[in-house]
Amino acid sequence: MKNILIASSSSSFIERNSTLLRRSDFNILTADNSPKALEIVNSHNIDLALFDISLSDITGEELSAKLAENTPNYRPVILLVCHDSDDHISRLRSCGADALISRPIKPLQLIKAVGQFLTVQLVRSRRVSLRVKVISKKDAVEFFCISHNISITGMLIETEFSLEVGSYIICQFSIPNSIDVEVEGEIVRTARTMDGAHQYGIHFLNLGRSSRHEIDLYISSVVRGDIQTN
Repeated sequence: MKNILIASSSSSFIERNSTLLRRSDFNILTADNSPKALEIVNSHNIDLALFDISLSDITGEELSAKLAENTPNYRPVILLVCHDSDDHISRLRSCGADALISRPIKPLQLIKAVGQFLTVQLVRSRRVSLRVKVISKKDAVEFFCISHNISITGMLIETEFSLEVGSYIICQFSIPNSIDVEVEGEIVRTARTMDGAHQYGIHFLNLGRSSRHEIDLYISSVVRGDIQTN
C-alpha cells in the first residue's frame, strides 16, 4: 500500500482529501506544520506528499524546498495545492514541487494526478543497466571500476580493489549522452564473482539536484526503450 502525507493548517483540507484518497486504498498520514511533516518523511516510506500552500508555521512552498534540502537522496513526489492565480503559479514553479494543483481541487483530478505521479516515482526507483567506467577514490587512493546498474539511490560496481561494507568512497562516472557525475557513496553490500572480482552495492550520499535529474531522465529512457543498454 502506498503512503501519502497530507500537510495543511486546515483540518477540513486534511479531512476532505484524506477521506478521498483512503477510498483509493492509500495509507494516509497527516501534519499541520513543517517539523511534523519532515519527521513523518524521515521515519516513514512516504511515496507522495500533498502540501497545502498554508501550514501553521511556514508555507507549502517553503516546506517543498525544505524537503528537497533535508532528503537529498530520496524524497517523495510533491503535489502543492495553491491559489488559482497566474502570478502565484508562476512564482511557485521553482519551489521543488513536482506539480501544482490549483483550488478548488476536483476529486477526480486529484486521484488522476496522484496515480500518474506514483507511476513516475515507481520508474525513479527502478534499477537499470549502466555499463560505464567508474573512477573511485578511498583514502586518497584512486582505483577503477565498471558499473553494472544504477538507480536514483545508488549503483552496483565491480572492481579488483577490496572494500569493506560501511566504508565511503567518491565515485566519478558519466551518464551516456548527458553529464559527468561525482558523488560520495557508502558501501552497503558486497559479493564475489566467479572469477574473483569484487562487486559492491553503493548508496549515494550527496547526489546533487542536476545529477539526480539526469539520472531520472536516463532511467526513464531505458524503461521506455529509448536507450538500448545491451
